[in-house]
Amino acid sequence: MCSLQCNGPLETGQHLCLLCPFAQVVWHQVLSWERLDLPQETNPANYVCISDWWETTAKMVHKNQHRDFNGLMIYIMWNLWKERNRRIFENKLLSMQQVAERIKEDLVQYRAAFNNAAS
Repeated sequence: MCSLQCNGPLETGQHLCLLCPFAQVVWHQVLSWERLDLPQETNPANYVCISDWWETTAKMVHKNQHRDFNGLMIYIMWNLWKERNRRIFENKLLSMQQVAERIKEDLVQYRAAFNNAAS
């Protein structure tokens, strides 16, 4: 059963990172902050695995935005994984909004570090 407590199916990587209602709310919030709309045809439910979805979606992002897109995907999935582990191993729960806020903080730090390194 899904550790994000959606009472969903067995916890697979695809469910945890893309299909779980908890994850979908986090995705929506972060993509909204980033002003990034993913095309309707990239609905994760239409794909067999994360890598198929990611590759297809990345092809639809402008070439100049690939780095930002990939970074965003990594930070969202990584924080969903950390929330799963926090719930299982520490018996602590963050809300969807709190997980999204942590992703936002990670992105701010990443961009500050990347911009300083480019200077």
